[in-house]
Amino acid sequence: MALTVLVHAPNAERLATYAELLPGLLPGARLLFTQTRDEAAAHIHEAEVVFSWKLPADLFAQASRLRWVQAMGAGVEDLVAAPLPKGCLLTRVEGLFGSYMSEYAFLHMLAHAQRLPAIYANAAQKRWAPCTIGKLGGKRLGVAGSGSIGMEVIRKAKAFDMEVWSLVRTARSVTGADRVFTMDQAGEFAAGVDYLVSVLPLTPATIGLIDPLALKQGAVLINMGRGATIDERRLLAAVREGRIEAVLDVFATEPLPEEHPFWSTPGITVTPHLSGPSVPAEVADYFAANFRRFVAAEPLVGLVDRQRGY
Repeated sequence: MALTVLVHAPNAERLATYAELLPGLLPGARLLFTQTRDEAAAHIHEAEVVFSWKLPADLFAQASRLRWVQAMGAGVEDLVAAPLPKGCLLTRVEGLFGSYMSEYAFLHMLAHAQRLPAIYANAAQKRWAPCTIGKLGGKRLGVAGSGSIGMEVIRKAKAFDMEVWSLVRTARSVTGADRVFTMDQAGEFAAGVDYLVSVLPLTPATIGLIDPLALKQGAVLINMGRGATIDERRLLAAVREGRIEAVLDVFATEPLPEEHPFWSTPGITVTPHLSGPSVPAEVADYFAANFRRFVAAEPLVGLVDRQRGY
């Protein structure tokens, strides 16, 4: 009997793309496409598999037939807390975002080292103002989070001849890292780096883990993990006193409110949660491969430990 798969995406264009791609990738599956809460509520009781982005979590209480949930992205804090049926598997996307997010991090690190904002500002004013540019080689990079994204940042850092420190949940060796710190050493880790790139997931243990006021003078903080892993008030204080600069792609509240001081604080660069794009064609292929594993009763890729939170 064909498995019933509920595909949910609030964005109409994205949902239409999945509706075009998935029938060919999942031949024989019964596909239900929903965009709104009401549409999802009308069909959630039928679903054996859910492939979703931001499906209202409370609806899972009605999903008595559900055996597996595949998130369309890497973040699953909403699904970890959802009332999934006992024994329901939860998977997230792993391995697709490393290239995008590592390049985002190095774009901003290179722009800082090469003083591009000042150079562009001078060019816009037709001002000839030569300056001394820097380089990443010899600088110390701290990478908070050592999943597939963090590991890709580390790999690229070695190509730039950077020293790399890694912050991990539990003590272990990390390929490419010159030093490894555990979460109870987060302060020492932050204090010693020139650039800190955070790709931390949001769990009870990571909320406010990175203290911007612990960073040394002149450091640059790049957060593309989860906003709440860094205390926003302490971040503002560190930037306003001229201690650090920050590049922020994720925030405790999204979209970032218009009145939020991050928008207007010199030394803070805001981007609208774009560092790790979920490209439908890539994510659909990832889901289809996992679906084949599920049907064959093989281990799934990206399996989430709900106790750990990721």
